[in-house]
Amino acid sequence: RRGLSRFRRRAERDAADTGRLKRLAGRASEKMHEHRDQIGEIRDDLPVLIRVVRAYARGDYRALPWRSLVTIVAGLIYFLSPVDLIPDVLPVIGYVDDAAVIGLVVRGLRGDLRAFQAWERGQPSGLLARWREGRASE
Repeated sequence: RRGLSRFRRRAERDAADTGRLKRLAGRASEKMHEHRDQIGEIRDDLPVLIRVVRAYARGDYRALPWRSLVTIVAGLIYFLSPVDLIPDVLPVIGYVDDAAVIGLVVRGLRGDLRAFQAWERGQPSGLLARWREGRASE
């Protein structure tokens, strides 16, 4: 929690700016794909966080409470940060702290994330597929 709280002020600023949200989601998606083998257990949760940020930034999904958005953004900033508790360049253990932070975010926002996924399932299938791939029009 302490690691995540270090990024809260920046997360509040970034969450208020749709351009920053879009860039954050793009960078997180790139890192996730580049390090797919290293990120382990967050491999399934991280894409959901990225999709909700993209949908919020586009204005498509605004049912997410502000505090939840800021928490997700702080988690993604932590994931992207090269200066976190355990540097990502360390083999095997470099993503352990990232996994812990993302897991904390997902557990804390389980209800909000389920609501987002239910909303996603209600979208036309082509649009949903593009969101999942991160190619929906900005």
